[in-house]
Amino acid sequence: MFTVVVLIVALVLLVALDTVKKRRLYPAIPTVSPCYPLVGNVLKFQGQTLEQKFRTLTTIFSTAPRLFKLWLGPVMVVGVTHPELIQKLLNDPNCLEKPFFYDFLNMKHGLISARIDFWKVSRKVLNPTMNVKFLHDSIPVFEKCSRNMVNRMKACPKLEEPIDVLPFTMQCSLEMVCATTMGAEVLEREGSQKFMEDTEEYVHFMLVASRIFNVWLYSDVIYRKTKQYLIECRTREACLDFAMKTIKVRRAALKLKDHKQDSTTGPKILIDQVLTMDINKEMSDQNLCEQIWTLVAAGSDTAAHGVAHACLILAMFPHLQEKLLTEIKSILPSDQTPITPEALKHLTFLDMFFKECLRVAPLGPIISRKNLAPIKLDGNRFPPGTMFLVNFCGLHQREDIWGPAADQFDPERFQPERARLRHPYSYLPFSTGSRNCIGWRYAMINTKVMLIHIVRNFRLSTTIKYEELRFAMGITLHLAFKHLITLEDRTSF
Repeated sequence: MFTVVVLIVALVLLVALDTVKKRRLYPAIPTVSPCYPLVGNVLKFQGQTLEQKFRTLTTIFSTAPRLFKLWLGPVMVVGVTHPELIQKLLNDPNCLEKPFFYDFLNMKHGLISARIDFWKVSRKVLNPTMNVKFLHDSIPVFEKCSRNMVNRMKACPKLEEPIDVLPFTMQCSLEMVCATTMGAEVLEREGSQKFMEDTEEYVHFMLVASRIFNVWLYSDVIYRKTKQYLIECRTREACLDFAMKTIKVRRAALKLKDHKQDSTTGPKILIDQVLTMDINKEMSDQNLCEQIWTLVAAGSDTAAHGVAHACLILAMFPHLQEKLLTEIKSILPSDQTPITPEALKHLTFLDMFFKECLRVAPLGPIISRKNLAPIKLDGNRFPPGTMFLVNFCGLHQREDIWGPAADQFDPERFQPERARLRHPYSYLPFSTGSRNCIGWRYAMINTKVMLIHIVRNFRLSTTIKYEELRFAMGITLHLAFKHLITLEDRTSF
């Protein structure tokens, strides 16, 4: 027993000495305070809700100098806040690796969390699928799903009372992503509704049970003994099983027909594009399965929350809502006028409005990278294995970039002449560099289509004030409360 105690004390002392030594590194870079021996800055977040933790972290990023040090126990994380440094970090080919806490997603082959070798193969296969033809061919699917969403909203028993719009946008975005990724017929397959419910539960669960802010759950041994782990496994395995069955069905269907088509008449849905590529031999069915589900889970969650945030903000600012409706009417005169890529280009206020929504609430609020080779930032040389953190919410709220009214909502910030005056890396709603969001163009289209259908069918109002907006971080950025909006049917449109 005495020997065990001595060993434990010795181990603690070694860790403490090593931590003290590390904290003397980079003296010119400030450390977040308070910072304690062994635990570092962990106590700063102790006892806080996910909303409070995210607000604390975002405040640090929006007010800190160009670089700062954050200590998660003995682990140093370097916060990068200035556009110049973010540009250098995210474009460095040796800074594409993701740190250990991305493993908490338990999707080792998914684009979001895959190690660099897996990611390179997967991105090489999937990049060509997000082509212009695929995006444009998806618009009619987006329209159909949006009309179904509007009909479900109109069917609410008490439309004059506030409703949470997120469940409606979530179902719509799930239908959109499933149809364009796995085929429209997948929505009719047995188990499709359960798949969408499990996907939604998994994404919501990963928000509520986030391990990133709970250092006690960093250990897999401890985490696997929790109820959280059982829920994660159940929903994850059910979703992957459905995705794998879909891959097998599509592969069998393609074998029954000649799929050697030219690029102008080739398959439209993403899974068919991958299965008919020669390059897809580099990706196993298990890998493809995780990629498909990652795209469905991340794509649906980001779009659903993006549109729900936008609807709530429109409800807060009636004059912006009417301005947007006027523009929509001028380009799309009736509800039966099809939305085209050309029409979307002419909806300039819609574009500015949604960009401002993404400034206020970027859907992927925080990313982290690990360097595989030394990198120098502001004269500081960081060795391989250093972890870096970038908070896009903090970046988008910096007064030294956006001015003293950075906390106000103003779509006119994105007038071309004003946008040109800012550093190109001061606004990054979908990250940047070669490891950016693969579906950012897809997201900009399907969210706009949803918004168009909602705005031209409903007048939106809410009692929630803009100053009351609070967010919590999960896989994506979530509102800390319900998107409660009153919908008034625009029967005269």
